[in-house]
Amino acid sequence: MNILHPPFVHFVVALPVIALFSQLTYFITKDKAYSKAAFRIVGFSLLASFLAVISGIDDAQKIIENQYIVQEGINLLNNHKIFGFVVVATLIATSIVKWFAITKDSSFYENVSLVLIIGLLIVSLYQGRSGGTLVYQYSAGVDNNVITKRADEMKKE
Repeated sequence: MNILHPPFVHFVVALPVIALFSQLTYFITKDKAYSKAAFRIVGFSLLASFLAVISGIDDAQKIIENQYIVQEGINLLNNHKIFGFVVVATLIATSIVKWFAITKDSSFYENVSLVLIIGLLIVSLYQGRSGGTLVYQYSAGVDNNVITKRADEMKKE
């Protein structure tokens, strides 16, 4: 099974952490370069999120069609898919506010963008945990032959 979603989604989870450090560095130093860096990092995360959503929708369909996954896992997969759009919406809002903060040279927008980056980090980490649960608890994206082989090996023990 060719799963494309994980390589893209790791950027969406990791980059907001870097954006937060860049934004906090801006508040400490007042150097606009750090604010601009946070904007670029959030923008790159937004681009990665589009790829993550597109590949995630495709991978979810493959998982449902080609694997034996219990109904509880399918429900979590559907919730994970819906919440992915929440992450994208948060990224869009954060990008817009960061752009206003930079173009208007506004401390108000910088403060709002800090709150949004923190919120973005929270929703990204929650979404990552949900995806991890799908893989590690429900074996979503794991080839059925691997699962069958493991089960056979456990029976032998």
